[in-house]
Amino acid sequence: MSQPVTNLLINGLNPVSVGGTGTAIKYFPIVPGASIGVASTKNGYLYVSGNGSANGQQLSVRASGNLNVGAGAVSSPLVTVGLYPVTFVGTVGTIVSTAIISQQSTTAMEPTQAAIPWALNVNLIGDTLSGLVQAIGGAIAIDGTAGTFSTGLVTGLTAINFSNPIPYGVVVGVTFSQSESGNNANMYQFEIQS
Repeated sequence: MSQPVTNLLINGLNPVSVGGTGTAIKYFPIVPGASIGVASTKNGYLYVSGNGSANGQQLSVRASGNLNVGAGAVSSPLVTVGLYPVTFVGTVGTIVSTAIISQQSTTAMEPTQAAIPWALNVNLIGDTLSGLVQAIGGAIAIDGTAGTFSTGLVTGLTAINFSNPIPYGVVVGVTFSQSESGNNANMYQFEIQS
């Protein structure tokens, strides 16, 4: 049975959220500490286990949540959810702009529509000898409509050394096609399983 090896420490009662104005990708943040009391501005990366423990191992990344568009949106906006790779130099991460898997809503969302669900699951494998990471299967859905997904090498993840403390990571992002202050997306689950 698969079990989480890392997760963002979120759940149905304690999600992370993104939204507001702008049409650039909005990456879900980390969960702020209890003493902070304010939303974090840091991206919520999940790190692949280092020191050789994930070398040649299949990993499953799972995430889920819901989203909706703001009341001021016009001309039926679309929303895209994606899983993006993150490269590291030491502990400094850089998000690769090409998604591992992504899906745009297939029907335009209306501002009066209740929140709609989204979910993704993708299987990854890589090894130090090749230095590559490949996606070997997965699925993504928004509002019950499944997206297409093709297997292959993950763009931007080359020369990966699984003996490093952080070989690579992943982060979830949401893109709203229209800028509207009421745009909102929640993520209730984000984990890597072995």
